[in-house]
Amino acid sequence: MKKNTDTASPVAAHPVYLRSGFSLCRLRQTIIRTGFIILIVGFIAGAASCDGKSGSGKLSHKKKELTHSLLFVLGKDFYQYSDLFTYLSNVYDSESLKANLHILSYRDMTAKTKQPRLSIISERLAAQPVEALISIGIPEGGARILRTAQEKYPDLHIFSLLPVEEILPLEACSDIVVDFELPDSFAKADRAVDIPAHDVQTLVLCAVTAVEQINELPEQEPFPRFARAVATTVDILKEQGIAAWGGTPYTLHPYKDPELNIRSYNYLILSPPSTGGRADSEEPEMSAAGEKQ
Repeated sequence: MKKNTDTASPVAAHPVYLRSGFSLCRLRQTIIRTGFIILIVGFIAGAASCDGKSGSGKLSHKKKELTHSLLFVLGKDFYQYSDLFTYLSNVYDSESLKANLHILSYRDMTAKTKQPRLSIISERLAAQPVEALISIGIPEGGARILRTAQEKYPDLHIFSLLPVEEILPLEACSDIVVDFELPDSFAKADRAVDIPAHDVQTLVLCAVTAVEQINELPEQEPFPRFARAVATTVDILKEQGIAAWGGTPYTLHPYKDPELNIRSYNYLILSPPSTGGRADSEEPEMSAAGEKQ
């Protein structure tokens, strides 16, 4: 009797098993490969997004170019301020500062004499013409030199900050004179000790901003012109994460002579909130943020 040979042989089924296992292996590899590619693409996209955000952050804090040439004249109380130009260097790039920012300090004026030799201001202007002169605590007698400079260089803009000199002569030869309101008992010779560094740094940046804006509204009077510069400075520092004036809400207003009851044209006062300024309520005022009161 012939044996039944229809039963499937294990040897015959083996190739089918191999084909099935090979297909599953290829499918698994394809899935892994696809997942790995998706992971890499996601990583690259995330990195590009982070770079874009970082780049936009850097662009928002990109330093400005100082376009006007300046001469700073530093009086006795301010020439040793190591951080006098900190805010300025935060806002303007180093190359334009190096090219356009010139400094004449009290040490330079007293290098050869005990008393400051103020004529060196005229010498420096002759050797290095500039568009604006910004004095900080200019010594007594400085107004005479500034008047001579004004006559010799009629296009020179003069900003007198924190004056030690008599005010009237400075008003006559300056575009703008700016001071903080101080107690009547305050000795001007000690002013540098009492004025916080961030106040002086902010005022320096305000003056430079006023120079940079000088040609935008040339017919504008001193008070609204400087108030505009103050408002711009506050916004610039805010973008840098810095509170102008250290956060003190000063009020800017023209000085008013208490005896003559006359408001000054270009002598401006920054008053702290405790005093609210000495100007009458009818007088124009601007907050440190540049908002009209």
